[in-house]
Amino acid sequence: MYKTVIISMFLITYALNVAQIKTEKIIAGEKIKLHSKLLNEDRNIIVRLPENYHNSEQGYPVLYLLDGEFFFLQASSAVQYLSELAYIRNQPIPEMIIVAVVNVDRNRDYTPTYSPKQDGGLEFPTSGQAEKFLKFLKLELFPFVESNYRTEPYRILAGWSLGGLFTVYTFLEHPDDFSAYLAISPSLWWDGDLYVNKTKKLIKNDKIRRKRIAVTVGSLEGGDIGRSVRNGFIPLMTDQYGSKDFFKTIEIPNEDHNYGPYKALYEGLKLIYSDWQIPDSLFVGGINSIKAFYKDLSEKYGYAINIPESAYSGLVNYIYNQISTEAAVETAKLYVRAYPKSSYAYYRLGLFGYLSGKLEMAKDNLKKALDLENKAPNPDSERIVTYSINLKKVIEAIEEKKNGKQ
Repeated sequence: MYKTVIISMFLITYALNVAQIKTEKIIAGEKIKLHSKLLNEDRNIIVRLPENYHNSEQGYPVLYLLDGEFFFLQASSAVQYLSELAYIRNQPIPEMIIVAVVNVDRNRDYTPTYSPKQDGGLEFPTSGQAEKFLKFLKLELFPFVESNYRTEPYRILAGWSLGGLFTVYTFLEHPDDFSAYLAISPSLWWDGDLYVNKTKKLIKNDKIRRKRIAVTVGSLEGGDIGRSVRNGFIPLMTDQYGSKDFFKTIEIPNEDHNYGPYKALYEGLKLIYSDWQIPDSLFVGGINSIKAFYKDLSEKYGYAINIPESAYSGLVNYIYNQISTEAAVETAKLYVRAYPKSSYAYYRLGLFGYLSGKLEMAKDNLKKALDLENKAPNPDSERIVTYSINLKKVIEAIEEKKNGKQ
């Protein structure tokens, strides 16, 4: 009897606790079905928008990701961490839209030539339709994406293995279709190292277009990949263009062909955007140096790049630490004007207002910061706590000042 009572009480307590649980679905992206007239089939794509997409009016570069069903979540994680995580003050890549293309027949779509029998007994009876697949991207997918989302004219193509072959093929044969390329362990052994040999000819005739390309390979990859990529394509490009900004390569340590892509997506995106981070040394020159940096960066990338929020935050911190609190207040005002929907911008202005004795201004801006964060689609609980604590301090300081006058 005693045991029964204990169990019943436990179940009642558990039931009460469960009744208080609130669940919400986490939306990673949206899946869209397109009918391709060129391919005569339906194609699924998965789209992830940047965290700040609906709070801004700016356009974004687009990452077109092959093998979408395999790599969408991996790429989303890498992009989110590198471009959106608030704890990283100076983010190494921009926010971007991800468009992941789900496979129907990757052997058909990613191979540029019909080569049904490969060394080692591998068979590819549907091979050779890369040109047709590229036309689908150019004539059907690009227009859909660019008419339905706010994009900038900067497209990145990323692919692994046969998808990496397609990436290198597009870079060599149709370089202007994308602005940058990420080839992860590309299967350049295809058709007797066809595109390694093609690369030799193009280099010899100075026909390689200076489009950004990053190539990764796992340190444990040997065999055909080792021969065609590590000992073939990479040395060819390095010998000719290793000192140039457009070609980058990295070896992923302790990884083979199957397990390397997870890290390669992360490292490859950093390679493509190796000049994106603003050097801390430029903060010395104030807002004019920041503007000059992003003007030059805009010319490199071919579209107008706004000064990111992280740059304003970094500049405000520098001015506070190296110059004065009053100067930090004035810079924080520029931050707020540039990002009027950012709770953190108002928080910085409120905090430095408090530190400089401008209590009413501090109170107004901290209230605004708290209101914006509470109304955000995904409120940051840590920020809410921080804003609330500082707002309380300001209100107490105002009350003490009033009482002191009385």
